[in-house]
Amino acid sequence: MNPIGNHGQATEGLDPESSRFLTEMAEQERVKANRFRGVRTVLVVLSATGIVFDLESLRQKILLSYPDAAVFFLTTRGSSVGTSAPQELDLVIDFTGPKQRQGFFFAKRIRGIARFAVGRKTGFFRKRIYDRILDEKKETLPTEMLERERSIQRKVLALAGVAFMPMGDVPPDRGKITPLDLPPMQKL
Repeated sequence: MNPIGNHGQATEGLDPESSRFLTEMAEQERVKANRFRGVRTVLVVLSATGIVFDLESLRQKILLSYPDAAVFFLTTRGSSVGTSAPQELDLVIDFTGPKQRQGFFFAKRIRGIARFAVGRKTGFFRKRIYDRILDEKKETLPTEMLERERSIQRKVLALAGVAFMPMGDVPPDRGKITPLDLPPMQKL
């Protein structure tokens, strides 16, 4: 997709940093379009392979996208992490991947108590049970396990409408004036 428009001048004449930011902004707009309406409760089923984001940062990312929501966490075996979830949910975000142990009808049971469900394509019936599915076989993913899991979890969050904008990357200072070049502040 063209980050600026459909006019064919997406990144022509732009420096790499500007084109990267335009691409990220277009991606964030696509993620916002995936949001579900009226979400008050969110259940996150954690992956058994690895927890890439700590629970509080994951909660913060979900609350930034769904400000009125209460967020609950569940392991792949079905035990609660922290406060247990209510019996009726609005959104389920399932990070459970292939070859991770889970009850046979776990996805069907979770889907029965939720209005919307988003997850990874694992098992036989999940494609028919969940509203939105990430098929890992169709994606180009890193080979290292934690980087692969991070990429997959970000894509599942994007399918759920949870925006993910990393804030820790500070660009280099390209200013021409340094503090030593500034006039003295004694007469101000």
